[in-house]
Amino acid sequence: MMFLSVFLILIPFLAIFALFLTKKGSEIKEYIRFFISGLDSGFGPAQILFLGKIGKASGADDLTALFWSLNALDRCTAEIIRRAKQTGTENANSTQTLLSRLYSYRTKVELEQSKKKKGLTSTRDILVGQRVRILLRGVGVFSSKVIRNNSKNLALDFPSGAKTPATSIDWRNCALSIYFWRHEDAGYVFDTTVVSDPYALGKAVLHVSHSFNLIRSQKRKSIRVKCSIYAQLYLVKPGEPLDYALEPEPGMKCLIEDISEDGAMIIIGGKAVKDMQIKVQFLVHSVLIVMAGFIRAVDHNSDTNQSRIHFESGELNPRMKNAILSFVYNVLPEEEREELDAIRLTEEDGLEEAEDGETAAPKKKNFSSIEELPDMPDFSDKR
Repeated sequence: MMFLSVFLILIPFLAIFALFLTKKGSEIKEYIRFFISGLDSGFGPAQILFLGKIGKASGADDLTALFWSLNALDRCTAEIIRRAKQTGTENANSTQTLLSRLYSYRTKVELEQSKKKKGLTSTRDILVGQRVRILLRGVGVFSSKVIRNNSKNLALDFPSGAKTPATSIDWRNCALSIYFWRHEDAGYVFDTTVVSDPYALGKAVLHVSHSFNLIRSQKRKSIRVKCSIYAQLYLVKPGEPLDYALEPEPGMKCLIEDISEDGAMIIIGGKAVKDMQIKVQFLVHSVLIVMAGFIRAVDHNSDTNQSRIHFESGELNPRMKNAILSFVYNVLPEEEREELDAIRLTEEDGLEEAEDGETAAPKKKNFSSIEELPDMPDFSDKR
């Protein structure tokens, strides 16, 4: 009797074990693994089930790849956007919430993968032209760039400082901390010392010793991409709260040079001032974007009388934020991407024809030569 009872208890477990040995059982086991991975990644049960359905529709062989593969995530996101547009639910809260979760997770995955990339191990690998920030403790932070890199030392252009004139400092044998951001990699800092160089006599150059002790950090919380988007810029009175309302009147013309979900690099005529509050209005994938925030840093070019504005935006609503992220990660459905490619290539054809004298189509101008941009007003009068 006892043997029979034990056998009856074991039957369900034996049946499940046998099922897992079949093809159908393997599929169930994989789906359980996918579901657990989704929960571990912070998605809710309903979202995981929907992602599994979309993952299969987008041709994913391994559904768990949705939680670690950027390509799989992009294909899945493009499929969600395509279906939402087909059904007219692209502006629905449920669609935007899911896209927000996907983009947030994708950013996290890309930043984590970026940290694992092999970075610099020696200052001997720093490229000529690299911009650097020099920290002279107790004095201030100075700007410079690498103008020569040889086996002996790094040669830096003579520093410039916003508060303290670099010419008033005796740089000989100074201990420095040098910070720089390596393109498509991360930020670095290393400690070094100014060294004498017989060839530097009479020249506005700093020579610093090499270092094999570079500290690498990834402090960005968002992914930024290059772009060329014309926009309207508006000044905001000091002390006013961030306002994301649509501005009906044209603002100052400007060009967005790179963009992320939380800021942008903006070029505008005239001289801008740090900490000024502004709004920027533009279109991305037919979605009107209104970003409001602060100018965190300014690089002014006196030769062209133009400023590069490092703009930090406040929190956007989900629709605008997701539109920017779809641009950043280029996850439009294939048919829309092809349409945009066709427009872009047609414009390039027109430019080539203009260069050959076959048509009167205007050439694209480098932004530094655009004359019709109005100068930035005197911000000091707005304070």
